[in-house]
Amino acid sequence: MEQTEQSKTPAGGFDLGTWLGRNQAFTLVAGRCSAALAECLIEIKETKRYRALEDTWEDFCSQRLGVSRATADRVVRQYRRLGSTFSKLSSFVRIKPSEYQIIADAVTEDGLSYGGEIIPLDAEHAPKLAEALEALQRQYAPQPSAAQSAGDTLAKAERLLEAALATFDQLQATDLDDDGRLRLVVAAEEGRDHLERIRASTTI
Repeated sequence: MEQTEQSKTPAGGFDLGTWLGRNQAFTLVAGRCSAALAECLIEIKETKRYRALEDTWEDFCSQRLGVSRATADRVVRQYRRLGSTFSKLSSFVRIKPSEYQIIADAVTEDGLSYGGEIIPLDAEHAPKLAEALEALQRQYAPQPSAAQSAGDTLAKAERLLEAALATFDQLQATDLDDDGRLRLVVAAEEGRDHLERIRASTTI
């Protein structure tokens, strides 16, 4: 007699059929997973409870959760690395692990600390959580050093100069009228004089 899925469900612990009926697939696809769901995924994987319904973890993820094994494994890794507060917070607002690490010290099981208050981690406060997160990310984001800023500006100037020189080469190869050739010569001489002044003031 063929064994049914219900009879294959292990006794004790949570019921796989009941767990799968709570739209976990949509939650995972949406990139949000509560702490409870993440803990269930870890238990299913580590205790191999998925074998009650599918032979492999990969088949269980694709056939029963509607997501790839890589997605489910990512949820498990994130929970282990970032803990339950990240899972709880990401259930109500979109936040990347890298973004969470910036403001992690402001998050506890009680809520998100911002502006002298604790904002509860629940759906009712989702808009307020999103606003606070944006403000905290700006506040805690590492600022580029003066050397980095100067380096970025120099790199941008180099790209612009290369583009300008390439444009001059293109113009030189075209059939410019007398006025156009004169303007090209004047612009090139002004650029040369400017570069000479920069070189004269720079000590190498």
